Order: sequence, then C-alpha cells, then structure tokens
Amino acid sequence: MNAEANNRGPSLLIGLLSGIAILLLVLLVSNPFSSEPPNSAPVWWVSLTAPQYPESAFPDGIRIQFHVDGVFNGCQKVESEETYEEESLNCKHEMDAINHYVGMYPIAAGAPVERLFAPFVFTLLGLMIVVFALPGRKFRVAVLAIGSIGIAIWMSAAVYSEGGVNLLTESYVYDMSSTMDLDPVDYESWTGLEAMEESYTEALGRYFRNPEVIKQRTALMTTATHAVYGFLLAAMAVLIIGVWKTRFFYWLLIAVPILLPVFFIIDYAGWLWWFGHNLNAMGAFTVKPFMPTVFGQGKVAQFFTHSYPDWGFGLMVLQSFLLAVAALLRRKQTKEAGAAI
Repeated sequence: MNAEANNRGPSLLIGLLSGIAILLLVLLVSNPFSSEPPNSAPVWWVSLTAPQYPESAFPDGIRIQFHVDGVFNGCQKVESEETYEEESLNCKHEMDAINHYVGMYPIAAGAPVERLFAPFVFTLLGLMIVVFALPGRKFRVAVLAIGSIGIAIWMSAAVYSEGGVNLLTESYVYDMSSTMDLDPVDYESWTGLEAMEESYTEALGRYFRNPEVIKQRTALMTTATHAVYGFLLAAMAVLIIGVWKTRFFYWLLIAVPILLPVFFIIDYAGWLWWFGHNLNAMGAFTVKPFMPTVFGQGKVAQFFTHSYPDWGFGLMVLQSFLLAVAALLRRKQTKEAGAAI
C-alpha cells in the first residue's frame, strides 16, 4: 500500500507534465485563439531589409513566417502619418518576387511533403506522449494500437481519397489555395497527394519554365509522399510491437517528442540549403550557390537577411523541457520504487 501511495504522486506529476506538453503540440497545429487562418503557430520567421524598403513603410522588412503546415505573410498593415494601407502587403509574394531574380524558387517549393504530413506526425507524437504517461504495459499497447489505427485511417483518407484535402489542416489548405489563387470549388475533390503535386508543380513553374525538370522533381516528391506514408505506417506497427516487447521502445516514446526542436531545425536548415544550391539558370542575376542564414543576420547582394525563432518554436522547446522532466521522474520512480514499466 505504501509503495502504491509513493508511486501515485510522481505518476500524477508525470501525467500533468505530459498533458501540458500535448496541449503545446495542439497549439502548434491548431491555435484556438486565432479566428481565421493561419491558425497554426509561427515557428520561425525570416525577413529581408534593403534601402528600397524604408522602415517607415516596412518596419519589419519583407517578413514571412514558417509554420509546421505552411508559410505565411508576416507583414502587418502600416498606418502612420506618412503611410496608410487598406490591407497589409503580402510579403510572401514580395519575397518570392525578389528571390526569383537570383534564380531562387518560390517559398512554396520547400518542404511540400513535411507540410502535408504535419497533422498526422503531430497527432502521433501526442499519442506517444499519452502512452508514455499511462500505467500498465497492456493498457499502453491497447491505447497505442487503437490510436495508431485511427491515425492510419485518417491519413489514408486524407492523402489518397477523393476530397481528402479537406481532412488536412485549415492552415495548409489556406496556404495552398491562397498561393495558387484557387476557389474551394477548384480543389474540393483533390486528394491530399494531388494538392501536394499541384502546389509543388505550380511553385516550380511560376517563374521558371523547365517542364522536364518540373516533372522530374514533382515525381520525386510524389515518391517521397508514398515513402513517408509507408514509413509512418511501419513506424506505428513497430512501436506497438516494440512497446509490448522491450523497455527500449517505451523510452523511445518520449525521446522522439523531446527531440522535436532538433528535428525542425535540421529540416529547416536542409531546405534552406536546397534553395541556395538549386538556383535556376534563368534568374536575371547570377550568384554562386550559397547557404541562406539559418539563425541570425546575413547578407545577399544589397539585402540583409534576418532569421530567428518565433513563439511557436518556444512552444516546442517548452514541451521538450516538460517531457524531459517527466522522463527523469519516471526513471527515478522506476529505479527507486522498483515500479514496472
């Protein structure tokens, strides 16, 4: 009885920390405080400043915001004695226009597969946290299996069924449709795969008409979509079996969500490298391949670039910290009390 009572306190605290971490993940994908899209959280922001963009009209420069399911305008409406705007400048389009002069592809060409699968990945991360906090191996495996089946059904319907695009996040659909200037009737029957292919093809061909290159790169992203879909299904199956059989997979349940900020930075930096090293020869100006600034301030021609984390990245770091504390508590609990995992 005493051992059970001693375990109850740490278990409740682990559950509380895990619950808060899940809430932070939810806010990253769907912010209930936002009345209109994008209603996911901005994770990182980038801006360009130059003499032709005076601070009075562009206080933040030409600014865009990266979310887990899209890239959005970061400019605010300017109202001052010198300047009045009925609506804010679309700085995402402005940055695309600037970048294409040096042969850089539009921003929508980046991370098309990651943005498509974001809701399923984050739901799976949340499920892994829930399962980690639950007591009893059999109960954990049952919840993990039921949750994984639900994710698999949702993901399959969204990616491959007619009208599946409507099962994706509101921010993703808004980003895709506004960038391509589409009405709902234009894409309402698309599968998620078709949405990815159409938006990626449009991005590659917006300024640079290379049909063969576009076709090859779109085919590569289609293959990547099938591969990620298969990987997620396999990963869920392996997790279910692994949690049932070994302690290693139990700790993996919490290790992967803890490393979320690291995964984001690696993916973000990788796509920046791709943009800077895949410059189209049809650009008006020729520059050598370069690595855009991941963090801090850089310079390209007369433009200064600024790249910094936004409040959504803070949510990632906070959830990682909370989960790390929960993991340490669980480790201490199992070590000192001899509680079974």
